[in-house]
Amino acid sequence: MRYLFKPKIFTLPVIFCILLGVVSAAVWQLSIRYVEIADFFVGTVSFALRSVLTATTRFIPFSLAEFALCFSFLFVSVKFVAEARYRSYWKKELAMLAKYILRCAAVLGVFMFVFTFTLGVCYGKTPVSEKMGFERRLLDADDLASALDAIKKEINGLAENIGYISPTGSTKMPYDLNEMNKKLNEAYQNMLLRHDLFPKIAANVKPVIMSVQLSKMHIMGVYTFFTGEANVNIDFPDYCLPFAAAHEMAHLMGVAREDEANFVAFLVCLYSGDEYIRYSGFANMVDYIGNALYRADEERYLKTMADISTVLKNERVAYSRFFDKYRNTQISKVASAVNDTYLKSQGQEQGQKSYGLVVDLATVYLLDIYGR
Repeated sequence: MRYLFKPKIFTLPVIFCILLGVVSAAVWQLSIRYVEIADFFVGTVSFALRSVLTATTRFIPFSLAEFALCFSFLFVSVKFVAEARYRSYWKKELAMLAKYILRCAAVLGVFMFVFTFTLGVCYGKTPVSEKMGFERRLLDADDLASALDAIKKEINGLAENIGYISPTGSTKMPYDLNEMNKKLNEAYQNMLLRHDLFPKIAANVKPVIMSVQLSKMHIMGVYTFFTGEANVNIDFPDYCLPFAAAHEMAHLMGVAREDEANFVAFLVCLYSGDEYIRYSGFANMVDYIGNALYRADEERYLKTMADISTVLKNERVAYSRFFDKYRNTQISKVASAVNDTYLKSQGQEQGQKSYGLVVDLATVYLLDIYGR
């Protein structure tokens, strides 16, 4: 025992970090259960921490999180092998084991603190729909068909002005990611002037170098809370990028639930002054609402979609061909299972299916608010 309590093993910083993790975990669980606690921390500690992290990493041109994840395993492996070479360093095996366990627990404590106050507390905050003054309700085929018809009219008008079509049939975004970032930040500003949902944090979406690997996992984007970065998969067709980027930016701004992040992304695209970003929002929502209508009334779906723009028809065919090579990968099943478990642990009972719950929000919004 005398080795365990040597200054280099059981240190005050280690104890502090472990306790910090325990307290953070308690706050996280309480915030999921009590909206008042969640709202308090989201508007104070969480906003401050997210702002600092994003401001620190925003101007780094690459994804710091991707870089860290790629090299962390290599660093740990090399350090372990290097230290293991010195037998004298391992004479007190039990003490050394305790040292590493305690330091791992300390690192996890810091990790839990950052997770809790950047993302964890955000799962229990006041729903976006309540802040906007409408409620979810049971939807029937008529509701879905009316919403899809409204989207179709917008899509048909926007598609006429899209002049960038690839040989595969996919549309091409007429600018680079830097310009897209600028336009999305402007769109967020426009949306938040109308709907005071949360304070805005300026952010730049980062391209992921290993995007093909993300495609194999069926992941279009990732918000890495420990670096404050919104990352997007650039392997996917261009029309997915603005919507996916807006979704990850929503997480960065404190919208944790997946259906709400999808809905905020849709709103942001609608409030953009750029036609391609608006097209991206409507085109992605066609998939969500269209799939729901197809399951409810196949004949109604086919009738509604019959006269939709050929630009979008070709877009969807091209997307299906693109996705075929990733459709049934083994790693996607593992990634889906992990994400499903994670989402359920955050109080999202639908797990992976929670992404599709955006249909409720978007349909009610289109029918009750958008027209006005």
